[in-house]
Amino acid sequence: MMRRLLLCSILLAGCPTPGEIDLADDPVAYIADAPYRRAILERDLTTTTNRYAEQRLDRYGLGAAGWDLLPAVDRPSRPLTQDDLDGLVSGAPLAVGTGLTTLVPDALPETEEEWIALGRRVFFEYPLRSDATYTALAGLEGALDATGWLRDDGGAVVGLRVFEDDAGQPRIGNTCAQCHASRGGRAQPELDGVLSNRGMNVGAARLLVLGLTPGDLPPELESTSTGDLDRLGPGRGDVLSDGQFNPYAFPDFGGLGQMPYLHHNANWHHRQVATLAVRCETLFITSSAERSRIPRVLSWALAVWQRSLPAPEPLEEPGPDAGRGAEVFEDAGCSGCHVPPLYTSDREVTVEAVGTDPSAGLSPVRRSGHYRIPSLRGVGRTGPYLHDGRFERLEDLFTPKRSRDLGHPWGLDLPDDDRAALLAFLRSI
Repeated sequence: MMRRLLLCSILLAGCPTPGEIDLADDPVAYIADAPYRRAILERDLTTTTNRYAEQRLDRYGLGAAGWDLLPAVDRPSRPLTQDDLDGLVSGAPLAVGTGLTTLVPDALPETEEEWIALGRRVFFEYPLRSDATYTALAGLEGALDATGWLRDDGGAVVGLRVFEDDAGQPRIGNTCAQCHASRGGRAQPELDGVLSNRGMNVGAARLLVLGLTPGDLPPELESTSTGDLDRLGPGRGDVLSDGQFNPYAFPDFGGLGQMPYLHHNANWHHRQVATLAVRCETLFITSSAERSRIPRVLSWALAVWQRSLPAPEPLEEPGPDAGRGAEVFEDAGCSGCHVPPLYTSDREVTVEAVGTDPSAGLSPVRRSGHYRIPSLRGVGRTGPYLHDGRFERLEDLFTPKRSRDLGHPWGLDLPDDDRAALLAFLRSI
């Protein structure tokens, strides 16, 4: 308690007054000053006419009301181990045990490296909520491995933590790493957040534990029908809770620091660390069913770490066709949207123009009327492609025999040799 009081007093001493808000990145202002957070929210939301934005404008950054009054939670937790799984499968009760750790530091990090190190821990270790779906799944022999959960070097399950809830009961909760960690983003594989977990099948996990009571499920599973769960497949989720089937490919975090927008629907102008910190904080709040919030020092650290992640490495070294492919890329107009060297832009591409399933772009939950332009750096590694992950391979996106009704009609009329050169180029950037 004394540690927390000392930290709070340090933070409050440096806050600007509401009438003198400087919106430059400032972790002290973000943590302790509600007007600063509110100004970031109002500046960086791209629209105010969907339920996502309306909810945040109604409840966030109000100081003496709304979400600011929620308790900041940093529950002691530990990894979910194979011994835990063996015990659950045999019918033994889950025990919290020992070796629990927390994340809030005694003092604010002083260097970029310290913020990044803390943010990485938040990504892998901070449980979003107590999750009945995955608690039940852990008790089914082999079910976690069968539905795409990864293991760390010590054999613990990546993306699940054991902790004690407010009633003193042992629980299992998921972390960001469940869907967003992999080893596929770099030539030398290591567990990180550059690429999302392409093998994670949240629909199949839900189908394995259908006996759960409604109300105990994560919102994205609660809102998806049984039939649609079977249609999701690996690497996709449905997070909109609008009664429609809106599959989303899990977004990658590699290169996020240079992306102009956040969300497939481009619901946020991504201007700075504070933008991403507010986005992360509000995500944790809604994931907890608005019962608690993540300590802001942790959401700031998470944002710093996410923005530090490099873009995925190219799948291949440039070959003889890559140079010709760069010319095709330019001549075909690809660079109009995917502007080098980042191969993205802040242009708005309307739902109608891109021609993919419009339901996510027009959903009342996150409706923006358009999708962001993804970066093509490391695009050879980032399938499945398009916002809904409908194309498994890069070649599938450009095959001339596919229906134009599936969206992204560009590049379908290229001659075979130009198409091959373009693909060689894309795999080399």
